[in-house]
Amino acid sequence: MDMSQYILIVGGLIVLSFLYQGYAMYVHSKSKQKFESENPDASVMVIKDCQFHPLGFTNTLNCLTINDEARPQISVDYIKRGYYLTPGKNILELQYETQRPGILHKWVRTTYDPQKIEVNVEPNKKYQISYNKKEERFLFEELSK
Repeated sequence: MDMSQYILIVGGLIVLSFLYQGYAMYVHSKSKQKFESENPDASVMVIKDCQFHPLGFTNTLNCLTINDEARPQISVDYIKRGYYLTPGKNILELQYETQRPGILHKWVRTTYDPQKIEVNVEPNKKYQISYNKKEERFLFEELSK
């Protein structure tokens, strides 16, 4: 193969990836609009964690299920990850994970067992969920406007 053919193939793959990303964003936007129209009084729960750190010290909070629904609706709030919660009682299954550079191994990852917590949500509010390592529990609090 000639060098120009490689350039065309790589360029074509880049264009296809941009098209796929645009389509995925369109589908997500439509899904989000549909959920918001069906649930106008839904609240947003923002995840407070640190997934990216220049030195590799990360902590990730994952929401596995909301009310036993395996794929909860994701709400993107600027850079932060978040989920929609319906007003009333919600049961969240959450998991916390830390990662740091190791001495004997490249990375040391600690995954805490999933926990289910029950939270009470008011309509059209914004909440934050985080993990307190000292107390080994999740903190759910309302964000002030």
